[in-house]
Amino acid sequence: MPDTYVDAILSEWTMWKQRLAGQGYRLQSIYLGGGTPSLLDPLQVGRVIEAMRSALPEAADDEITLEANPDSLDGERIRRFVEAGVNRLSVGVQSFSDRTLKTLGRLHEAAQAERVLREARQAGVQNLSLDLMYGLPGSGLDEEISSLRHAVELGPDHISWYNLTLAAGTPLARMASDGEVVMPDDDMVLETMQNGWALLEASGYEHYEISNFARPGYASRHNLAYWLSTEYVGLGLGASGFVSGRRWTNIDEMNDYNEAISQQRFPVAYEERLGGRSREGEYAMLRLRLPGSGLEFAAFTDMFHEDARVVFREELAWLAAEQLIVLSEDKAVCTQKGLELNNLVAEVLV
Repeated sequence: MPDTYVDAILSEWTMWKQRLAGQGYRLQSIYLGGGTPSLLDPLQVGRVIEAMRSALPEAADDEITLEANPDSLDGERIRRFVEAGVNRLSVGVQSFSDRTLKTLGRLHEAAQAERVLREARQAGVQNLSLDLMYGLPGSGLDEEISSLRHAVELGPDHISWYNLTLAAGTPLARMASDGEVVMPDDDMVLETMQNGWALLEASGYEHYEISNFARPGYASRHNLAYWLSTEYVGLGLGASGFVSGRRWTNIDEMNDYNEAISQQRFPVAYEERLGGRSREGEYAMLRLRLPGSGLEFAAFTDMFHEDARVVFREELAWLAAEQLIVLSEDKAVCTQKGLELNNLVAEVLV
């Protein structure tokens, strides 16, 4: 199955190469994510990377990320992924509390995650990221900040620190509904978030997106592209992409995906075309997730040939009056309150 799947991804990419030909696109990043792509053999990952890199003029310092769970890695395997072309590793640690990991249904323990991070450095990974979550079931401020502090002590270049969102229909959501686990209330989550952000910034990590922190020079180019509305091609099961104002999500069932590819059809399950006010609103919303740059009015004008201060006159005025943003001559930037309540900012704009 893995070889068949890789063949299908490369066939899908061949169709995209034909569609993109002659349009001047430049490769900036490759991101192997969604699930556990590190279950593939490094040689299979190498095939994918080589197909991408050979197809388009590439940047000299292109970023190639592999997402991985700690239970799918060891030092030798990481070394082979590096040889295959991976230059950035993103490890889904989620927590350094074994109790929490067990509640989340994770297959690794904290000690295993620590070992993998050390072995990644020894294997030559110069750009190392880890994912952690807060707002976890049965967890409190002290435990979650302790977990984050432990992550900082391990010295990754990048930390993604996400607030857990319960997805409907998942085992954890059912456990919370049935009272088997207790989720922290909003006040506890807010206090944890505030303390965590302060810890990360005091530890030398730049807060460049609401949930993402990096040492200088290590912001994820691929992740940042989403917030800057850069175009990207999604390949494989359930992958999403965004090109020329069109967003799509692929089929997420293997047999249907393979059938579409065998018939030389793009395996699209859902698509939408963004234009006008809806695209402008999404662009503004995404930019206001960036604590530093925010919504830059000149960039908005370059993209849409309109003035954001006119398009969003009432919205920006209300957000400023509520102290969710600060307006200057050249941009709008979220305040601390605006970052903490960013879903409210998004609702106003979208």
